[in-house]
Amino acid sequence: MSSDRTGGRRMSNTMLAAVFHEHGERDVIHLERVPLPEPGAGEARIRVHACALNWLDVGIRRGPQFGAVPLPLVTGVDVCGVIDALGPGAQGWQVGDEVTLYSLVTCGVCEFCRAGDVTVCPEHQIIGEHMNGGLAEYMLAPARNLIAKPRRLSHIETAALPVVAGTAWHMLITVARLQAGESVFIPGAGGGVASMGIQIAKHAGATVIASTSTAEKMAKARDLGADHVVNYRDEDWVEQALALTGGRGVDVAQDLVGAMTWADSLRTLARNGRMVVCGSHSGKQFDLRIPQIYHRQLSILGANGATFNELRRVLALADQGVLRPVIDRVLPLEEIREGHRILEEHDHFGKVVMQIA
Repeated sequence: MSSDRTGGRRMSNTMLAAVFHEHGERDVIHLERVPLPEPGAGEARIRVHACALNWLDVGIRRGPQFGAVPLPLVTGVDVCGVIDALGPGAQGWQVGDEVTLYSLVTCGVCEFCRAGDVTVCPEHQIIGEHMNGGLAEYMLAPARNLIAKPRRLSHIETAALPVVAGTAWHMLITVARLQAGESVFIPGAGGGVASMGIQIAKHAGATVIASTSTAEKMAKARDLGADHVVNYRDEDWVEQALALTGGRGVDVAQDLVGAMTWADSLRTLARNGRMVVCGSHSGKQFDLRIPQIYHRQLSILGANGATFNELRRVLALADQGVLRPVIDRVLPLEEIREGHRILEEHDHFGKVVMQIA
């Protein structure tokens, strides 16, 4: 046993983890016994209780999204658990503290980090993509990336929040600057970011028009606060959405889907409208008709993740009951492949959370 602070407990020197050694389909994921990681300087070891799945997990498994990743790899960026050990110099926390995680590790010295805009740090790395994440019994993280678990939420509820709530806030409030009295279109309401976007937009005082694919999902979107919901399987759903605004269009469209939805999201916009985008899993290339942008004075805004303070803000709102986690189902780690299937087949409304402890 190392000299790290572990609360005096003895444990096995291995742990269970969901690992893949190569990119591919779901069958490349295996549950394996791997060495228990020891925290280095400034690091904490977390006993993972819950880890939610994201499209990032699917994308990384299929193949590198934005450059090579280390293999073998344990993904998982949405984590909640208990600090199990602290490495030398890890400050501000104690063994036994319940924590969640800000998954972006940045350089801290570039012009963007110095300005507080860490989401565009050119040297950033993501826990669960560039280093092992939380789909394991234990994981390591810089102590400076930890955030206290909201008191009123369970580990499972907390794990369902960081990526989706932080991203939705960054997109709508920080980047698109959504204001009270404005209207917003949110497609794919069953997705994690979209389901949080509905709640955040209502908290901001906006009118929400959402789209989804079934009557059941439409009812769930209304339950989250959407003022209007259209079924995107209807051929005239864009016309339906526009009619809800009196033909004017919405002030903001939040798009996380990519090439498949860009054309329709742009069509929902009013003149001077803003489309904020983060995600491209339906396709990375889109044939844009440039005149529609300048004739209608539309803005297309990119958003990438969230800042540490934005994540703290949305977790505080969840702790106050303003935002609620949207969880479709909870699975044991042994069903990790099933979790990936659910995401890939869009067989969910909200988050799929893996319960690990």
